[in-house]
Order: sequence, then structure tokens, then C-alpha cells
Amino acid sequence: MTLALQCLVGLTLVVGGAVAALPDLMQQRQPRSLPPVALTSGEPLWVVQGGDEHWFINGIPLDTTAMAQVLRHQTLANDIRFLPSAALSLGQVTSSLAWLRRQSTHPVALELSGSPR
Repeated sequence: MTLALQCLVGLTLVVGGAVAALPDLMQQRQPRSLPPVALTSGEPLWVVQGGDEHWFINGIPLDTTAMAQVLRHQTLANDIRFLPSAALSLGQVTSSLAWLRRQSTHPVALELSGSPR
């Protein structure tokens, strides 16, 4: 096989691959909506902070804006328990706990992973 033929085969494979991938690349993907946070009366509401902007309510990941909305519109009298990551500094935990208490109409308790119940 000559060099020209090898280049032509390579070019054909590249162009064919690009044309085959084009519909997938052009398809507009819609963001998936997260399921609403299901709250039942009497169950504690677990709020977990994993990093700077990584929040979870009962295992559902939320950004800061959605988290504030859930806490403001919570009508059930659930216990709210804040479980910060061990990787966070004491200052970050303190500021996050203060922010949670400002957002919620219910008291927020700090839960540490090794604390007895």
C-alpha cells in the first residue's frame, strides 16, 4: 500500500467518523430535573454538606439556590439535622450552620458523624 493510499484511507475514516458523530453532537440535550424532595411528617430532614457548593437533602443533590427554596418553603415540622463533611474547616461548618438557620423556619441541629443519639 502506497503512502497516498494510506493517507486517503485515514482521511476517509476521519471524515466518516465525524459525519457519523454529527447527529449526536447536534442534538440538544435537555437537563434532567431532579425529583422533588419528599418530606413526610415526623421524619428528620438530613442536610449534608459535602464541599463548598455540594449540598444534599435526604440524599438528593441540590445547589445552594434550590436548597434555600426547600428550606424556606418547608411547612412540615420536621427536625432538620445538618451533617457537614469531615473535610470542612470549623469556620466553614460554622458559617454553613448559620446560613441554614437563617434560611429555615425550623431549628437546625448540628449532627457530627461520631456523636451519640
